[in-house]
Amino acid sequence: MQGYIDVIVKDDKIEVMGQEFLLGELTVSLMNADDKVLREMCRHLVELERLAEICREKHIFYRKMINTDDRRRLELAGDEQIKIPTFDEWVEIHRSVCLIHELMQNFKLGEVLVTPVEAGLVKQFEGLQYDTEEYRSAWIWYLELLDITMGFVEDIIAVVRTFRAFTDIIIPGLKKYDTHHLSAAYSMLLFDERCKGMVASMDDPDKVTYTMTDYMMLQYIPMKQGDSFIIAEYFRMDNLQAVVKTDMLRGLMKGHFPKRCENCGRYFLMTRGYRTRFCDMPSPDDPKRTCAQIAYKKSRAKEKSDDNPKTQSYFRCRNRILRHFQRGKITSEQRDLLLRTAKDMLDTALLSPRLTNKELDEQLQSEQLYARCGIELPKRGRPKGS
Repeated sequence: MQGYIDVIVKDDKIEVMGQEFLLGELTVSLMNADDKVLREMCRHLVELERLAEICREKHIFYRKMINTDDRRRLELAGDEQIKIPTFDEWVEIHRSVCLIHELMQNFKLGEVLVTPVEAGLVKQFEGLQYDTEEYRSAWIWYLELLDITMGFVEDIIAVVRTFRAFTDIIIPGLKKYDTHHLSAAYSMLLFDERCKGMVASMDDPDKVTYTMTDYMMLQYIPMKQGDSFIIAEYFRMDNLQAVVKTDMLRGLMKGHFPKRCENCGRYFLMTRGYRTRFCDMPSPDDPKRTCAQIAYKKSRAKEKSDDNPKTQSYFRCRNRILRHFQRGKITSEQRDLLLRTAKDMLDTALLSPRLTNKELDEQLQSEQLYARCGIELPKRGRPKGS
């Protein structure tokens, strides 16, 4: 595990440690973490605090101090404020660290950021005599791993609690799901007295905090995207909370926001401002059906077409095809083939849990649909003389 995290933001995507995701996708995955997993991580965090005698309210970021020269490390090794555990205690500490790393594999962000450490890592220090300079120096080296692990757990609990409340309580009350209203909703979360209890803070019993400020390095990098260039933002961060907030809040500014499915209770990512009530993920009750399909079957509470992202993607595609025909860019036979193909794709998507809203929208874009039908994509603009 490294003491820094590389993040690149470009358009509506975020790249974390070399892996690319849609803005908001990683946060939603984290929000869906099993509560049993979160409680178990908290239990191990408390155990680490007890064994290493690290007080959360006076958190010392060891990796900032350790990443210096050898002389400074030796000075830290002699610091009486830093507890030097016995080797047996160290083994216990490492056991909890390993278990936390395993638990973090239960959600996507943990998979991206954490490579589980070897259980036998501390065995290499077994022969060192306790409380010698060599033993103390070895422990100072290990403190970096311990600090990062504890910081990750604290950040996970803080952002999950805060963003779940934001999604469950504030977002449903918005009149519109555009960037203006989503930004105003985040302002309400932070500054409205009525929302004070929604934000994780040191006043909570477990004293995890959703911070207002994150420190990071920022660099603007020109990058090629397709046939053109863009200016991407490259960040180097040293804590998980900064990554999640960048993912979620940059997502809000692109119109991406989390919602909670009324059927399965899971969170899912919306990329357009629809008021859809159900996710398009396979239902836990029947993996052959989506939650939207299950909900309709159970209660006949079928969503209006205006609220169904898949149907809306089809309508936009249909309008593009009709405009091309009206402008003389395609023949009536080509028009009928394109419309028939698009409708078949919609029907398939509505019956299948395997095709997400975003995937159908991409497949219905003119470039992909015309290629699927063997029709040359019309050039932009109206034909001459029209």
